[in-house]
Amino acid sequence: MTTHNEFGGRAEHVIQGRDIGVTFNLPHRPSPALAGLPPCSTTFVGRDRQVRSLIEGLAPSAEGQAPVAVVTGPAGVGKTELVLQAARHALRQPDWFPGGVLFVDLFGYDSARRVSPSQALVTLLHALGVPSEHVPPDLPERSQLFRTALAERAEAGRRVLVVLDNASSEEDIRHLLPSDGSTPVLVSSRHTLAGLDARLQRLGLLPTDAGVTLLRDVLRQACERDTRVSDAPQDAKRLTELCDGLPLALRIVASLLVDRPNRPLSSIRQALEDGHSRLDTLSREERAVRAAFDLSYEQLSADQARLFRLLCLNPGPDFSTEAAAQLNGSGIPEADRLLDGLARMHLVEFGRTDGRWRLHDLVHLYAADCLRAEGDESDGGESLHRLWLHYCGVSLDAKDRAFVNGDDAQRAGSRFKGRADALGWLEVERHCLMAVALTTHRGGDDVVCVAIALHISPFLQERRYLDDAVTLLTAAVESSRNLKEPGDETILLTRLGLAYRDLRKLKKSVRAHARAITLSRKHKDPHGRASALNNLGLTLYDLRRFEEAVDAHAKAEKIFRRIGDEHGAAQALSNIGETLTAVGRTGEAAGIHRRAAKIYRASGDRLGYAQALGGLGMALRNDGKLKKAVAAHTKAVSLLRELDAPHPLAIELGNLGVGLFMAQRYKESRAAQEAALEIFERMGDRHSQAKVLGNIGLVRQKQEKWTKAAQAHTEAAELFTETGDDHGLAMELENLAKALANKGLLAEAFESFLLAAGLYEQVGDTASARTAAKWADVVCEVAEELDAVPD
Repeated sequence: MTTHNEFGGRAEHVIQGRDIGVTFNLPHRPSPALAGLPPCSTTFVGRDRQVRSLIEGLAPSAEGQAPVAVVTGPAGVGKTELVLQAARHALRQPDWFPGGVLFVDLFGYDSARRVSPSQALVTLLHALGVPSEHVPPDLPERSQLFRTALAERAEAGRRVLVVLDNASSEEDIRHLLPSDGSTPVLVSSRHTLAGLDARLQRLGLLPTDAGVTLLRDVLRQACERDTRVSDAPQDAKRLTELCDGLPLALRIVASLLVDRPNRPLSSIRQALEDGHSRLDTLSREERAVRAAFDLSYEQLSADQARLFRLLCLNPGPDFSTEAAAQLNGSGIPEADRLLDGLARMHLVEFGRTDGRWRLHDLVHLYAADCLRAEGDESDGGESLHRLWLHYCGVSLDAKDRAFVNGDDAQRAGSRFKGRADALGWLEVERHCLMAVALTTHRGGDDVVCVAIALHISPFLQERRYLDDAVTLLTAAVESSRNLKEPGDETILLTRLGLAYRDLRKLKKSVRAHARAITLSRKHKDPHGRASALNNLGLTLYDLRRFEEAVDAHAKAEKIFRRIGDEHGAAQALSNIGETLTAVGRTGEAAGIHRRAAKIYRASGDRLGYAQALGGLGMALRNDGKLKKAVAAHTKAVSLLRELDAPHPLAIELGNLGVGLFMAQRYKESRAAQEAALEIFERMGDRHSQAKVLGNIGLVRQKQEKWTKAAQAHTEAAELFTETGDDHGLAMELENLAKALANKGLLAEAFESFLLAAGLYEQVGDTASARTAAKWADVVCEVAEELDAVPD
């Protein structure tokens, strides 16, 4: 089905076959856990005993030990580094963690970037392959689902390691802890988290000799001939003491020495001693870190210091070199040079990928203090303005490149080479863009919030980040009201309705679209009204209110034609065609799809054209014209592969599979369905997974693989239950009953037919209810003849 808005996106559905010969033993494809950890230091000393202790508790054979280990200690002592070193060592052990590793930085000591348990669970569940529509709204339910997913993986031999960094309290992580007893967790915190049943690893200050070794190793890594530590052992020892054995402070001091190869240790020792005297009102650890920060900050050039202060303004968990350049008001090469210098000083850290950076939470707070102390508020305001313009401008370019007609031809002025390039940028920047939109919403900069939401919500919907989409669009609707921009509010409301539809929250979807229709009518916005009507029709279709759906799409098509929007009219026509196909009016549907395809082709919308071909294929298929149907689906699949449109491609592969099934090409049908299933699993579209699994079950029945058929239908039924589709569930129960009957399990088949009949009746499909009830009678008669009468 075709969604309408200015980006021309589309979200179709798989048509599930109904056939008497048309079950839960497909190979279970493990959803990948996060495969990466932040980079570790190559100069790690003085913690061998602690690493061994942590690793011992991670081994699969470590029965009886508490599965949670908490590494605690003061800020800057190296808790995160210890956890990462232990995790990396454990991941290298054969068969310890075949399921991978889950890592989340909770930013528990940074109020500006703190990640709530609920937000963390969304990230963790997505990493485990749980789709947005299956993530519960409440924290306890999310926690239970997370624990269940981890337990299932452990039981299936795909044990996962969980790493929770920077937890500030027991409540930060209580809902993030597994309950299966075999999935281990590494936690870092400045607090002991005494309320948890955990192994506690208190991380003390580095011993003096280890601190001296760290200084020496860092200097020698930069220059093998650097002998300053061995030449001045007393100064090296004193530097370690002044840094209070804190690796963060020691690395900063070492970086200052690396930057000035001729500077004697005595010089920096004296500077640190002066700093301690100046900061004597602070605690010992605070003095050590702050003195090291101050000493490093004082060595920065004016340009470096200014950029460092401004970096704290970025609201996301990390940032790109380009974003730093916007804050700085300079070119990218200049920003890159300055960031390299700050990284050498250990004032910024390298991110997970090249060209991305992050701030340690202590450094983030220090940079904010410096910004306030230097009185840079006006400069900071200008910098934020540039940053907001950057995110708004590039996200608009990415949206146009990826979603306007879906065409991959180079557009003049675009920074992106093609759709894939634009989608890649949106993926990398997703968390930052979300943070910008929500930060500006809270700060009253509603224009930026609305702009970002308009630009990235198509991406969030296509890539199934539906929880993020609802959060963002809800905030943006409020911001658009503050701005008194009814046109934007209408678009945002109907996009919110689409997100709710994909989450299978159909009543909320209807309400959002209805509000959009009312608003557009009030403000005489025909285009907004047509878009909202068209998208409302999609939800009415899912509610099986087919006549109302056709009426909504027809009204939308009429308005689009009246205002001269041929492209919008084509989208509405496609939806009318698919709805008519669903109610058996296949001849009319085929003609309508041909009209839509002609419009799409003339306008250069290859994505729309491909999907119109898919709709035509479904109509032809249901009209018995199987050769033409398969040809249309095959052409659509080929186009969608070229366009890097994975979700529409998966839908069309599923539809091709049904066409091949009806053409009795069962082996090819199953191959197409399994290719679709793989994409749906990767994207987390649970509802479409259910439909494809049901279709695979139908193929298995034709091949007389009754056990495999029953297993596929059972898994599909479970997914329909989870996604709240009672009609889909009824179909799967009916098809499961047929597979069970063919296996000779007549009592189970009888029960499934009755359940199916009851569900059909509940959703208003009386014809199907009667059919299922008749099958139940047939099974009962056969059972009586065989003396296997069901109770």
